[in-house]
Amino acid sequence: MHVKKSLRLAEFDYSSSGYYFVTTTVRDFRSVFGRVVDAMMIHNERGIIAVDCWEQIPYSYPGLVLHTYVVMPNHVHGIIEITVNAPRVRTSAKDNETVESSTSEYLVSQAVGLFRVAVTRGIDESVKREKKSFWYPGFMDRIIRNQFEYNQRTQYILNNPRRWHEREERRRR
Repeated sequence: MHVKKSLRLAEFDYSSSGYYFVTTTVRDFRSVFGRVVDAMMIHNERGIIAVDCWEQIPYSYPGLVLHTYVVMPNHVHGIIEITVNAPRVRTSAKDNETVESSTSEYLVSQAVGLFRVAVTRGIDESVKREKKSFWYPGFMDRIIRNQFEYNQRTQYILNNPRRWHEREERRRR
């Protein structure tokens, strides 16, 4: 049996306050959220759903603050901040009730997971009927340790649409 190795730091408390750079990707790199035109991301209906779902994260997780983010044709990059007083419970967007969270040490993982579920539920039925998952399993995250790295990640996100065609050409080779 193959055991997937965790990319998370074993000694790090992922519920501690700080900044986290996250990336989640659509399976098979399908461009489902729109397209890049003249270095600008143009969202289609699914892209608008993804933007809306991303912006709902702080409503479900008070104490999480969204910083710079971008929904690209086939992936999402964002910086999420866990504030010092972030509660370790989730608020249901449907009825504004508090839902106890059993795995509070993974607050960022919970928020990204909820985002992915919300996007999948919000898109059209043809995508939901496919046999394989809409998203690649898991997501990538990086702990932002200082202001220099925060600035670097912010610029990376802001420049992502401009660099889209370069990366797509490299990926096709």
